[in-house]
Amino acid sequence: MSHYIITGTSRGIGEAVARKMLKPGNTLFCASRTFNEELVERAVSLGAKIYYYTADLSDPIAVAGFSDQIWEKILQAEVKCIALINNAGMISPIGPVEKNDPVQLLMNIQLNLLTPMLLTSAFLQHTAHWEIPKVIFNISSGAASTAYSGLSAYCSSKAGIDMFTRTVALEQSQALYPAKILAFAPGIVETAMQTEIRNADIQSFPEKEQFVMLHAGGHLSSPENVADVIAKSLFDDSIPQGSVIDIW
Repeated sequence: MSHYIITGTSRGIGEAVARKMLKPGNTLFCASRTFNEELVERAVSLGAKIYYYTADLSDPIAVAGFSDQIWEKILQAEVKCIALINNAGMISPIGPVEKNDPVQLLMNIQLNLLTPMLLTSAFLQHTAHWEIPKVIFNISSGAASTAYSGLSAYCSSKAGIDMFTRTVALEQSQALYPAKILAFAPGIVETAMQTEIRNADIQSFPEKEQFVMLHAGGHLSSPENVADVIAKSLFDDSIPQGSVIDIW
């Protein structure tokens, strides 16, 4: 069976990716702060197995608990291929760094960067001797390479994800049964995060108008279209190890 571990599945890209993977025989491990009842019901109706965890993944204790429960349930003999999709993220705090709330700063770096690192570490430990297709897919952003005033935490954490991806790719090149690791910047997608940006105070986010105009002009991608690209990319052998794919 194909196994997928996906974070941030209550809405947006994470939910769309999970829906894409809901096929008979597939097993999904999903996590978000809010339980997605509709996703679970759909999985049952389609004959897909789903384990859903409600957890605040900005809390390292919750991350450890989520990870432990996943690996207690996965049996190597049942796994044909496996993917970890690190999607959960947050954009707050928005505004000059000297005005940022310290708790939000910590949560941002934890959720956007440290949580994927912890889940990747556990994934690699548990699958080190599995001679099957294994993929870690990190959701990055165009903000990883483009600085935006008012988004210092978000830009920095996503830049960190890109470098983490490249570094782990180098490490995996020495592994007996390497996992492929990729980062993917999906462009501007109509999600709750974009709504938060458009509703930000212009003093906190001076480039707000650019995103308002893109939305008004219908230039945002849908989570479903992004999920299609992710599904096609996950086990695509033509994509080099450690690639940072940017469709910004």
